[in-house]
Amino acid sequence: MAKEVCILYANCIPVKGAFKSIICDLQRQNYIYIPNDLYNIITTHRGKRIQEVKDFYENKYDDIIDNYFQILLKNEFAFLTDTPDLFPKMNMEWKEPFEITNAIIDISNTSTYDIKSVFKQLSQLSCKFVQIRFYRESSCKEIISILKYLDKIKSNSIGIDFLILHHNSFKEKDFIALFKTFKRLNSILVYASPLGKKILTMGHSRYYIHTGANIDSEKHCGVINKSLFSINIKTYTEALHFNSCLHGKIAVDSNGEIKNCPSMPTTFGNIANTLLRDALLDKYFKKYWHLNKDKIEVCKDCEFRYICTDCRAYTEDPQNDKSKPLKCGYDPYKGEWHDWSSSELKQEALKYFNI
Repeated sequence: MAKEVCILYANCIPVKGAFKSIICDLQRQNYIYIPNDLYNIITTHRGKRIQEVKDFYENKYDDIIDNYFQILLKNEFAFLTDTPDLFPKMNMEWKEPFEITNAIIDISNTSTYDIKSVFKQLSQLSCKFVQIRFYRESSCKEIISILKYLDKIKSNSIGIDFLILHHNSFKEKDFIALFKTFKRLNSILVYASPLGKKILTMGHSRYYIHTGANIDSEKHCGVINKSLFSINIKTYTEALHFNSCLHGKIAVDSNGEIKNCPSMPTTFGNIANTLLRDALLDKYFKKYWHLNKDKIEVCKDCEFRYICTDCRAYTEDPQNDKSKPLKCGYDPYKGEWHDWSSSELKQEALKYFNI
């Protein structure tokens, strides 16, 4: 073994944090923790034979190095080879033919705009994924009408990534029927549910989720949590180059205002008199698109920065565009998670945003 090279599979990407590192497996969509010492070995000495690595450290840590490589091999994150040059790194470029890839549509009791007109415009922009959030009770008939309209749109690009609904007025069989009837519907999140937290898989990449929380406004957005990590080639490479929340996004809030995100304060016109494609032309619309985690305070030192989402609407310092997300309780300098809402350091920001 010492005469061979231990090399990571191309889809296994090491990411260094301030306290510890991780290896992201973009194919199996998981990760493992590794010490920063191992990160330094597999990046600094990539392509070297194991014996060469040991010699570099003057054979003081041979047992530790052997143990490190055994961990990688056992977890199938790496393999042994005599020809490392035949296994190049993965191309980490990100390409997408269309400007807008995802959208959020918020609907509340005060909403008066025509949601079908919004869908038509999103289709013209070749938007792929839409999240619809109802902050009021809705009927099964209303939802079916919306989904049927989607099926009539000639473009096959739009899919409902998440449909967020109040539990009232629906029966369990109604939700199941929606999945079976409308193939463009990927996931449903039912809030204020008497069932509490419950997650069901409805086939490949389709989910039916219950939560007891009452999601009554856009202020519930922006939570940073391990359960929300996205580990795949597309999202990882996008996060390397762009903001992991706002890049390629357009939104219509419950009042019809066109924004980067419904929680953001800046509006680029109202859907009643402004076309989405015209709002995109505003020179400030893409202000945050290139603000990736390597440019955000604290996040740039976090090992999760390329698999985590972001939030520019609610930040620890409301006056700082590069401040850490307010609703994140992870400390990358200690490698510890805490309840973000109970942090004394965040109380002023919570008051500022009226959360």
